[in-house]
This record gives sequence, C-alpha cells and structure tokens, in this order.
Amino acid sequence: MIYIILTYLFSPLIYILLFFRKNKTERVLVIQTAKIGDLICSTPVFRAIKKKYPDAHLSALVNPLARGLLEYNPYINEIISLDNGLYKGFTGKMWLAKLFRNGRYDIAVSLNPNVPFTLAMFWGLIPVRVSLMPDPRLKPAGTSFSGITYRFASMFSTHLEKHIRGRLVAETYMEMLKAIGIGDKYISKDVFKSPDADDKVEKFLKSAIRNPQSAIKIGLAVTSGNRMKEWGAEKMAAIADRLIRELNTCIVFIGSEKDRDISNKILSITGRKDMIIDAIGKFNLSELPALVQRLSLFIGVDTGITYMADALNVPLVDIAGPSDMEDQRPTGRNVIIIQKKDIACVPCSHTFHAPYACRYGHRECIASITVEEVFESASELLA
Repeated sequence: MIYIILTYLFSPLIYILLFFRKNKTERVLVIQTAKIGDLICSTPVFRAIKKKYPDAHLSALVNPLARGLLEYNPYINEIISLDNGLYKGFTGKMWLAKLFRNGRYDIAVSLNPNVPFTLAMFWGLIPVRVSLMPDPRLKPAGTSFSGITYRFASMFSTHLEKHIRGRLVAETYMEMLKAIGIGDKYISKDVFKSPDADDKVEKFLKSAIRNPQSAIKIGLAVTSGNRMKEWGAEKMAAIADRLIRELNTCIVFIGSEKDRDISNKILSITGRKDMIIDAIGKFNLSELPALVQRLSLFIGVDTGITYMADALNVPLVDIAGPSDMEDQRPTGRNVIIIQKKDIACVPCSHTFHAPYACRYGHRECIASITVEEVFESASELLA
C-alpha cells in the first residue's frame, strides 16, 4: 500500500508531465508475464493491435520461460523478458518504471492484474494505460484475496476492463482493446515455429519411430506446471498402454527437461516401450509446434501445451480437473473436455487465482477421472 500512497502524493506532478505527451500510437506495450497457456491465449491481442496499427512498434513484456512462444510471431517487433524478481522492493519498482519510461510507449495494455505493472505504467509516463480487473468471485475456495490494493492501484489507469464470470478471459482481453479503438473479437490463438523446426522434428521422428507401420501418433503431456493438476504416472502409463494395444498407435511423450523424472517413472511402468517416442526436453518452445502439428491427437491435463495443440487445430482431450473452463478452455472444434462438475469445489483454479495445492488434500477432481473415460474420448476423436 505504501507504493500507492507515494504514487498518490506525486500524482499531480506525473499528470502534469503526462499532459505534455502527445496522443500517438507509434509505440505500444503489451504486458503478459503469465505462463505458457495464458500467453498462447493472449496472442489474439498482438494480432489485433498489429492489424489496426500496422506501423506501430509493438513490444511484448513476457516471462523468460515463455519467450520462445513469441520469437517468430510476425505481429511483434520486440520481446522483453522480465523475471518477477527484478521488480521487488522500492528499487525494483523504480527500475520497472524507468524501463517503461525509456521505452517511450504511447499505449500500454496490461493483461496481468498486478500492482507493480499498473503503477509503473503511470510512473513511466505512458499516456494510455489499459488494465484488467478480475471478477472477485473467481478465486480459490478458502482464500482471503480481495484485491483491495490492486483496486486502489487501478485508479491510475486510464481504462479499466472488468473480467466477468462466464466470459472467456480471451474475450475480456479483446474488450480491453476497445479503449484504443480496436473492435476485433476474433479470439483464435496463434503459434509460430522457427524456420528450422520442421527439419529438426522430421529427423528426430525418423530416428525415434521403431514401428513405422503405425501412422497414428498421440501426444501425451506427462505432467503440468501446476502439480495440483497432475493425473499421475500410473494412469498415464495405463492410457499409453491401452492406446497402443487397442488402437496400434505410437505415443509421444511431450514435456520439458524438468519433466524427466515423471516421464522416466511412466516408462518404468508401461509395458510397451517399443511404441513410445520420448520427446521430453528435445525441443524448445519455438520448435515444439512442428512436433505437435504432426500428431493425430493430443492428450493432456489443462496445461500450456494443451493450448498449443488447440491453436494448431490438433484434436485433443483436455483432462481439466480443477480448472475453470468458463474462464479459459480450448476452443477448437475437435476438443473433448473431461471434468467432474458434480464435485462441490470444482472449479477452484482460475486464470488470475490458481492454487498449487488442493485445499482438501484429496484432489478428487483429477484423481476420479478414469483411464476408461480418457480412452473413450480419444477413440471418439480418432474415429
């Protein structure tokens, strides 16, 4: 709260300085430092801005771990990686404001309801500052989040769009753009691959496929960035074995190098290692789309690569677990979402308020989803 009080005290001077800034759309900043899935769901924003203002210099402020998703996005002129630790404390927040001020942005659109970003846009003398206000009802059960501090900070924005329960967050993002003269409502997601990605994936698959007679390749996301959403190694191994046995498929394990332990555990349980392609850690985010688009089907919990598959129009089974599907979900035509809506605490995980542990300790929302349910959904999409 101290930073808001200081901002309020100095606001007359800041408003005077802002008065002398001309109204232009030459330099635009979009802030989205969330994880992979959220960033993919934000890509319609970049496309819409560039379509409306093709000559504008569009910068994207992102999490370093997700940077690869945007490296070949033709709508973005500059990517700025920002680790959360860089703007801690008073010195960090002043550094962030200086970063924005040096960028001489005319417009900033913050997709993160975050106090430091909201205040830094003001301190950074950005004339048009568009922010988002989460629906206070979208919070994990049992938390005390009220957003009071952020509500005070948001008064320094020039435009504030409220996210309403029942509306996709991507639709809220597009509503935010109305403040800068953009009426685009098209929320299809964009994923772009590096120029050499296809060759790299092709070479990998040729060397990895042991049974070339199987034309069907099913991708399996072995885990999630949020451990609360994990389906479990035993069930992952069981679904892999059944798909191989009954549908004569190849299974492609997909994940980052940090998922190596869980993938090794699955491999130790499965009985059909000869039909499994282990792609864990083999491709970065700018290369991975070339692998995902070659799949006949993708199966995963509600995680980042699930949204990459959706953006690439790959049929997919989303094991949603605790995630709020009204808030954010795959929107493709060939998507089956599996979720136990009759469990009282579902959903508890939302885009802006995501717990990392089950409040009740049982994770029934994900643990009760059976291998049979996933297999039937996969069979339906492959029929």
